[in-house]
Amino acid sequence: MVIPSPFEQLVGCLNGEFKDNPDWFELISVATDEFVTTALYRRLIASGAAERTEPEALAYLAELERANIIRNRQLWELTYTAVADMNAAGVIPTLIKGASEMALLAEPAEYSRLLIDIDLLVSPVDIPTVQAAFARDGFEVVENSQHDHSPGSYWRPGAVATIDLHNALPSRISALLTEEDLRTRLIAHERDGIHFLVPDSSLRLLINIGHDMLHHTTLARGATSLRYLLSLIEQIEDPRSSIDWAWLHSKRQDWRFRLAFDLQSAMLDHLFAVKMPAPSPPSLAVRLLHWRRRLKFRNPRLGQIEWTIVRYGIGASRFMGISAR
Repeated sequence: MVIPSPFEQLVGCLNGEFKDNPDWFELISVATDEFVTTALYRRLIASGAAERTEPEALAYLAELERANIIRNRQLWELTYTAVADMNAAGVIPTLIKGASEMALLAEPAEYSRLLIDIDLLVSPVDIPTVQAAFARDGFEVVENSQHDHSPGSYWRPGAVATIDLHNALPSRISALLTEEDLRTRLIAHERDGIHFLVPDSSLRLLINIGHDMLHHTTLARGATSLRYLLSLIEQIEDPRSSIDWAWLHSKRQDWRFRLAFDLQSAMLDHLFAVKMPAPSPPSLAVRLLHWRRRLKFRNPRLGQIEWTIVRYGIGASRFMGISAR
């Protein structure tokens, strides 16, 4: 009999399958690493397993849930302030990633994910205008936070997080999109007097997969991120969603996105029995890479050793290539 890894035990709990007398310290530790403690608590309550839960563990998770609701309320207030500053300067930003999901809820504070920052996207030509508006409202750029698709993250005293200002989507996501996609799949919204754009359900799903698997190199590392998988499930099962699967399948012409899409589809089915429509059966490469991901979360130490070897090999091959020129 194969003993489930802590990761697999957590997945079982997220599916509502709570065993008697689990190691709560270990479960909560893994859930914390995966940014899914709130999801764990909500599943615990929804499944009716709370009465069988160690009181100290239940109280701890309940406190994390309470704190996350308070923080999300403050995050939405921060989002409101930043968008209002932009609107006052004549700029309408696009909310992406967690900020877009939060904005679509009736009560943003109830968003289940633990958010690190707020991501706002504006046109490169609007960056100086936004920077000036932020400066007038006391926001300062965080040192060394600039990168190729962002002029930096902005923070002001008292803020619970930073505003990650983007002038473009990460390159491996933007390469998948046409001007027509951006013109038709960014939807205008007004809420509490502020105006912003939000990607439609299909584009949000593409950004989710692309950001996790390609931008964060989860595909290369063979890792599995539960917070992104749970967000995918929420997007797929949201009754308000109208996902254009044909459009998403057309983006599989890019080999990286094809692997990313098919691997997330396979993992959703394997861990949560949630299916994404697929235009064809998984290829041999997908089946092998899916097996690699399963092996790594079943044996975390082996997975770390494997990635160290792979990363070293990639670095060495690049060095040899440069030296040979």
